[in-house]
Amino acid sequence: MNIEITSRHFTASEQLKNLINHKLNKLYKHNSDLKNVRIILDKQNNYEKVEIITRFYNHDFIAISNLDNFENSVINAIDKISIQIKKHNDKIKNK
Repeated sequence: MNIEITSRHFTASEQLKNLINHKLNKLYKHNSDLKNVRIILDKQNNYEKVEIITRFYNHDFIAISNLDNFENSVINAIDKISIQIKKHNDKIKNK
């Protein structure tokens, strides 16, 4: 799986990158068709925003999370992507 991490207005720490890779690898184990994942980390004055964009079975999935820190935002956004992919899988299986 190709993971592209972009940091805006700051430099992402290795600890944050490792957290992202660890959480995405768990997602990849359940959905091995994930090939490319793009993560945008944006730090502003009052929030830390995470945006995840991935393509799965010719559909784009996007999750955005604005929480108090990047760790919580990453976990929340990956959970949102996971739910979207599971719903899409259920639709495919029910056809």
